Amino acid sequence: MQEQNLFFNILTFDWPKQPVTFYFHEEEQDKFPRIHRSLFPKQIADIFPQVATNPVKEFISCAFTGEAEGFTPLDIDFKTDNPDLIKRFYNKQIGYYFRKVRDKIVKVGFIKENQIWMPVPKESNAQYSVYDKYTLKVQLCTVSGFPEIHLSYDGKSRVSKKSIAVLIQDIAPENFNWVLYENQLWKYETLDKKEDIDYKKAYPVLGRRLKTAMGFPAEAPPRHNRYTEYLRNIEKFYKDYLDTDSFRDFIPLHTTGFLPVNTTRLNYTSPDSNKLAFGTGQDIVPFNGVKTYGPFKKAPYNKVHLFFIVHRDDIETAKRLKTYFQSGLKFFKGLFDFSKVLFHTSEGFSIAFTDKENPIAEIEQKLSQRTIDPDVKYIAIYITPYNKYEADLQKREIYYKVKELLLKRRITSQCIEANKVIEQGENYVYSLPNIAVAILAKLDGIPWRLNTPIRNELIVGVGAFKHIATDVQYIGSAFSFNNTGGFNRFEYFMKHEVDVLAGSISRAIRDYATVNNSPDRLIIHFYKTMNEKELEPIERALADLGLDIPVFVVTINKTESEDIVLFDRNWPELMPMSGTYVHIGENRYLLCNNTRYSAAGFNKNDGFPFPIKLKIDCTDKTQLTETKVVKELIDQVYQFSRMYWKSVRQQNLPVTIKYPEMVAQIAPHFDGDEIPQYGKDNLWFL
Repeated sequence: MQEQNLFFNILTFDWPKQPVTFYFHEEEQDKFPRIHRSLFPKQIADIFPQVATNPVKEFISCAFTGEAEGFTPLDIDFKTDNPDLIKRFYNKQIGYYFRKVRDKIVKVGFIKENQIWMPVPKESNAQYSVYDKYTLKVQLCTVSGFPEIHLSYDGKSRVSKKSIAVLIQDIAPENFNWVLYENQLWKYETLDKKEDIDYKKAYPVLGRRLKTAMGFPAEAPPRHNRYTEYLRNIEKFYKDYLDTDSFRDFIPLHTTGFLPVNTTRLNYTSPDSNKLAFGTGQDIVPFNGVKTYGPFKKAPYNKVHLFFIVHRDDIETAKRLKTYFQSGLKFFKGLFDFSKVLFHTSEGFSIAFTDKENPIAEIEQKLSQRTIDPDVKYIAIYITPYNKYEADLQKREIYYKVKELLLKRRITSQCIEANKVIEQGENYVYSLPNIAVAILAKLDGIPWRLNTPIRNELIVGVGAFKHIATDVQYIGSAFSFNNTGGFNRFEYFMKHEVDVLAGSISRAIRDYATVNNSPDRLIIHFYKTMNEKELEPIERALADLGLDIPVFVVTINKTESEDIVLFDRNWPELMPMSGTYVHIGENRYLLCNNTRYSAAGFNKNDGFPFPIKLKIDCTDKTQLTETKVVKELIDQVYQFSRMYWKSVRQQNLPVTIKYPEMVAQIAPHFDGDEIPQYGKDNLWFL
């Protein structure tokens, strides 16, 4: 393996040499910060005994290092006292420095971390101003023996140059979220608490809802190398604002720069984790494996009827696609040659609709005129006139309604954007393997599976998607009966329906146990930290089934823009090797999940995904001390990211999270928020 020179986006600084005197008042005082009892100093009883013994006393005031009338001093040893209080102090210092000393816009986060907004005049225009965002978050001895500052680059935000007073004439107020007023960021709903607001000087931040309401097109996710951009930005910010005497007057930052990764924290997934099983052989690259060895399992149908649903203006596009599917294009030799999908297209069965704006009734009427043979497996190729980033929500809604219409008739479908087929010309060949793999999966074939011994365990994935229009979060779940990566059922719920999710998991375990022995363990891949309220009904369901098995919860968070990142100075593109993982404290790990298996074999078209952050917990805490068990769980997350059948490229998120997220994104658009029964055990959403 190529030697790496790894470092974090973390800076370290010195502890105070002596205790520091803070000043407290047992009652909340106007114009002074209040602190919750979770931040009370450990020696609070020394100055306020009645506060220490009163569990309902939630808040006191703290002037930190500033003396104030009526406040009581207390010496604080930063190394041994309440770490949350210490972090609050340092975050306050950072915020004061950037607001008062450097006169910058500062947005304070949920845990009081500071996000600094830096104007980018060269990217601003007549419609909006552009800001680069940097977050400084304090943590104590997480990956070093010192207090630390996470310095992250959070991308860009745009602020409208039209004021609230102007925009509200045409834009509903619920589309406003953050507002820039007098060089400060305010929540729109709290802005009216400020006296004498001049809404002609209040400028809204262009969030997703506001951009949609104002007609800005949706933006495609970036494909360029964000590692180089990210590091360039944080290095410049560090040089200009942190590596200075004025900042060190507030925080005694070390002069060593970004923190190297200690080798004792570093490990790698097993070499075999990369291996995938195909029809007649193994490979680590899905495209090469399918092309060379064929799919692991062919579709179990020899009567597959493929038909098109297309606007009449795109009939020639449908004909071109049919030719690609039958005869191929360049290195792609057709659906049968690549993915072994045996299919037929009957003359006159495909549907050409005329109403581009509202085609559902027309498609439904024409579909009802077709004779559906129960012995035939149908798959529809829907050629959409609109791309996935279409600004008009009504036009984007058509895609979901077509999906639903077909699922109700037990027909799976593949959506293809018409303009891509034409605009890309012969380069469309690079999309065809992805389409072929997705079609095979939707027809119950298995493009590839993990080359790992089958274990007696049940794996559940829970992902989430928040709908901007309704501000409602939905969660989806996917069930695998073993560790080879195959899925057999999908569900989705609203976020608060914890008991429904628990019941669904209970049913899956019962189904598993009727076919196999009871599972040795239950592994849940969750999109966020699972709290006791969410875990308790699942444990109760296991107890009701008479199963005394460990439940592992692996929290899988994307760290895409606002958290800890890992870099490799030994590689020009800076992205660490795939399978590298680093322990970042408290059963948390950073896992690099990409296609950089070697320097020579990397393809830039595969993208540069940032690491994902894992947190591992278990109902049996002794299991967390077993290095072998932890390594197996990390290996499994890594392997499941290789089971994405919408593409022949590895993803950085495991499908246990990605598939449920995709279900939760689409299903709420269906009538009654209900997935047709056929869609609960079919990969229709790929």
